[in-house]
Amino acid sequence: MKKLNHFSHPHPLVLVEDQEMDSIGTIYYCSACQERVEGSSYNCSECDFCLHKSCAELPMEINHPFHTSHPLILRDKGPNYPDSNYWACDSCEKSYKSGDEVFVYHCSSCEFDLDIRCALLPNLIDGDFPKLIHFYHQHSLFFIENHYIEPQDQSCSACEEPISGPVYCCFDCEFFLHQKCFELPLEINHPSHRKHSLTLLPNPPPHPERCSCHLCSKAYKGFIYCCSHCEFGIMIKYIFSDHKVIENKRHEHPFTIAPRPSSSFICDACGTDGKYCIPYVCTECDIAVHKDCISLPRNIMITRHDHPISHIYFFKENQVKERGCRICQSEINTEYGCYHCPSCDYFVHVDCAMDKDIFIQEYEVTDENQNLNQINLGWLIGEPSITRVLKEKKIGEEVIATEIEHFDHQCKLILCNDVKAEKYCDGCGRSISTSFYYCADCNYILHKRCAELPRKTRHWAFKDTFTLKSYVYDRCRFCCFYNSGLVYQNDGGGSSSCISCFLIPDTLITEGHKHRLFFDHKFIFKCNICDDGHQKKGAFICRRKECDHFTLDYTHLVLLNTARYKNDEHPLLLTYCDDIHRHSDQIVCDICEESRDPNEWFYYCGVCDNSTHFLCALGKYPFLKLGLIWKDDFHEHPLTFVKKDYYHDYLKCSVCGKYCKEVFFKCTKSGCEYVIDWECRKHIWGSKGI
Repeated sequence: MKKLNHFSHPHPLVLVEDQEMDSIGTIYYCSACQERVEGSSYNCSECDFCLHKSCAELPMEINHPFHTSHPLILRDKGPNYPDSNYWACDSCEKSYKSGDEVFVYHCSSCEFDLDIRCALLPNLIDGDFPKLIHFYHQHSLFFIENHYIEPQDQSCSACEEPISGPVYCCFDCEFFLHQKCFELPLEINHPSHRKHSLTLLPNPPPHPERCSCHLCSKAYKGFIYCCSHCEFGIMIKYIFSDHKVIENKRHEHPFTIAPRPSSSFICDACGTDGKYCIPYVCTECDIAVHKDCISLPRNIMITRHDHPISHIYFFKENQVKERGCRICQSEINTEYGCYHCPSCDYFVHVDCAMDKDIFIQEYEVTDENQNLNQINLGWLIGEPSITRVLKEKKIGEEVIATEIEHFDHQCKLILCNDVKAEKYCDGCGRSISTSFYYCADCNYILHKRCAELPRKTRHWAFKDTFTLKSYVYDRCRFCCFYNSGLVYQNDGGGSSSCISCFLIPDTLITEGHKHRLFFDHKFIFKCNICDDGHQKKGAFICRRKECDHFTLDYTHLVLLNTARYKNDEHPLLLTYCDDIHRHSDQIVCDICEESRDPNEWFYYCGVCDNSTHFLCALGKYPFLKLGLIWKDDFHEHPLTFVKKDYYHDYLKCSVCGKYCKEVFFKCTKSGCEYVIDWECRKHIWGSKGI
């Protein structure tokens, strides 16, 4: 019985031959390479430790062609680097957790590491390995017959497909070539372009500026066969495959490649210019399409619509009432394909529907007679916020809950339609002017609409679902105002949204503009109403030329219609353009006395002729409900939320010693003078991770 004392283990190891391992029946994994043990191995009889015979007999020091400056030393644990909890193999880039019991060849001087699989690739240690020069790459390439790179980690620099099988590589540059790509001829003749031979060119240039793949019309990063005379090109991956006839389950007939490019080709599937690429045709349906459009899914789900939408190649002109795409709002050519929802008169361009920010997934339809708009996708129907209906009554055909229990409040809530005094909703922070639910025992109020919101739902701008939660003093990701009520939290992570922003649709009409606005998620802008100097992505815009890309962000869509100013007895009305003072030499805000742009939205009192910036009239925190009681670990008594007024103008913050600004917390206990400014309290929350 052969025994071995190994540096990585305190007990002697016993050699177990191949046939003996088969009789044991237990599955072991090698402590060196973490692979399953098959064949002869060294085992410890006292504990569950096992090494492949080849791993147990590894040399303690090797000279390796991937690191010629120093020898590599074998270690039984991965290195611990100060700036990371992980280390990665410098060959295949596979990462390992620091300190894990996996063998590694390590150079401490250079912080260079090779895991066992890469260090022991055939013939590399002995120096007997192929080393060749490629016309495109400046360094010598090593030929490795079976590389262990994970498919998703590296791709071939020529065809951009995942690395697999025999490969030529330069690890200094992370340059990889499949063996078949390395052996590509520099010049070929191709049936799709018989006029001239095609020359193999790398990327980046020297590519002719307009030389693109005429089979898929896509931009490329790898090698391409190109004719510089005709600006004709074919990507490498199409050289290896038979692309003349393509059959796809998404279309009932096969597509055949046309004999040559067409300068007037418009794709019948997506309606975009073929850009001199070679079309694929279905002679049965008399359609010509891009190669990639052959595989367009028939039915898909997108963020902007509640039902699955279907791809069509043709539709009659009377099938659509509005020709505009419901995502980009530009016209849809009815002679070409698009996606549509038949019951909703909803049409979108193929490119818009397949946008990575819009497209969710393909939807499989097992029954062709199934009506897609009747399918419940579980997007909008979730657990209700009303946990229990205590009383209800029937008014006409409608049944209305008059007493309810709500997840956000421990007492029962009663429906009321009579607004006698100014009240504010504990859900959205806006004033109450319609039906609401209230608690008879405490000052808790919810709009009827806010009380009936679903606990879990979707938002048209996101692929994730959202859950309605009870937060106090949270900042909305859309309008950036702080909110003291209910918020929708993204289940996929990220900040939350106030109710008002969450319920805004992707297309709308607002009093601040005469045309319909739609949300463009790609639009980069600086808001011309509250410009803070920073570019933002995504806004509601108008496509009309005469409006010159009129733009609104969420901040303006949630502004209150009226505001109060302590020096004006009348309410200030939200106004969208100042035609009265437009020709004045200087227009100033009556609160901050700074200049004001007449084209920007503002609040105005026509009786007193007072006009203010909208943020000056509303303040920084218009949707934080005053009077809320807050308890935490930073003060022994409950705190109440207060706005600065005549009685509180000169209170100093107990934390920073400065006068409180706009809103703050004040101790409710008589005789306790503890006060903390909102900004100081906000910093404390952040430091404690609240």
